[in-house]
Amino acid sequence: MTTWDTPPTGTWGHFAWRRQNLLAEIREQDGEWTTGRVKQLYRRHLTGHIYRHNIRRDLAHLHREGHLDRRGDGTSRRYYTLRQEGVTA
Repeated sequence: MTTWDTPPTGTWGHFAWRRQNLLAEIREQDGEWTTGRVKQLYRRHLTGHIYRHNIRRDLAHLHREGHLDRRGDGTSRRYYTLRQEGVTA
């Protein structure tokens, strides 16, 4: 189980910490990850409000780094899944 310890000080360290924990949760739980699902996760583990825009940015960042595949392009429902080893999108 992922532990959401105290985030590091400094803005950039916090972003990296949040994304690292998000990726660990996605690896544990698998499935389809929407902004709504991530928002529920952040509500349980973080204090303060996280805007949907920031959640979308976190997911897009993990996608650009090659950890996630983006699904549902061109539809009203976009979501991300964990990229499987050896599979390219």
